[in-house]
Amino acid sequence: MSTATTWTTEFDTAGQVVFPQRRNRLLVRLAIGVVLLGNSIWSNIEHIRDDDMSGALGVLRVTALAAFVYIVGLTLWQLITRRPVVTVDATGIKAGLTRRSLDWHQISRIDDPAGMSPFTTVQLHPTDRLSRAVHISKDNVLELTELSPWLRTLQARHLTHDT
Repeated sequence: MSTATTWTTEFDTAGQVVFPQRRNRLLVRLAIGVVLLGNSIWSNIEHIRDDDMSGALGVLRVTALAAFVYIVGLTLWQLITRRPVVTVDATGIKAGLTRRSLDWHQISRIDDPAGMSPFTTVQLHPTDRLSRAVHISKDNVLELTELSPWLRTLQARHLTHDT
């Protein structure tokens, strides 16, 4: 049974398909972040001991440390809560931390997956030019190549059903 068939079955029985964060990707991101954070802490300690934290490089070191703390903290939060989730239901698609949503009739185009391999996303373009596109990444859905046609099929089904 294909993934799209599984999604369709879940959609028809539960009325929605929820794609939480994928733990494997988060664990890899967390491991990389922890290594970078540890390296940054070690580097900052060495430079503090040598009394070499002044100037632009000192500011950059502290800024990098703060960024790594943020990345590790955000990834831990995502790992624990498995958020943000992508939800596909009868009304449309909700995605992201702010739960941005597009109803089926508000989607003008669903792109095929695009981008470099670890950063591949599917973009959902709204009919309203003032709204921003909704992005679905591999953080939530591994099979992005199956997701695009499945979403197009659902959109066509809902648009013909509504008229």
